[in-house]
Amino acid sequence: MNIYIMRHGQAQMMAASDAERPLTAVGKEQSKNMAGYLADKKVEFDAAIVSPYVRARQTFAVVSSFFSKISHIQSLDSLIPSGSASVTIKEILALQVKGVKSLLIISHLPLVGYMVNELDPAAGSPSFSTSAVAYVELDDQGVGKLLSLTVPSNLN
Repeated sequence: MNIYIMRHGQAQMMAASDAERPLTAVGKEQSKNMAGYLADKKVEFDAAIVSPYVRARQTFAVVSSFFSKISHIQSLDSLIPSGSASVTIKEILALQVKGVKSLLIISHLPLVGYMVNELDPAAGSPSFSTSAVAYVELDDQGVGKLLSLTVPSNLN
């Protein structure tokens, strides 16, 4: 399974709650640029799991406009900033058993780094800039290998 773990785009600093912080114009542009990059690389997704927070859902709205073949989309409560990497990994493995070949995950710091570490302990817990994407290849036994970490500033 190919797993693409994406941190949401840049978000506004102030809102009624952390969950309600929307993307900035820069965050929308970062997300659009990353989605365009992935589409140019011929990446396709057949499933996506997204944090319920506003900035993650907005990031997904921007990114999904580049990928029309996503047939399974779900919001996952464990994808919040303080969420559980192990709960999320169980969901990833369940999707793998169901035949998902390429998965997009949109979440937050620090969880995105923790997920990479859980999938590939040798990779550690990498730091993600906003709209950065880690590409992890997961074998049939559920063992992952971090193959790349792409940041928006490297796309230009």
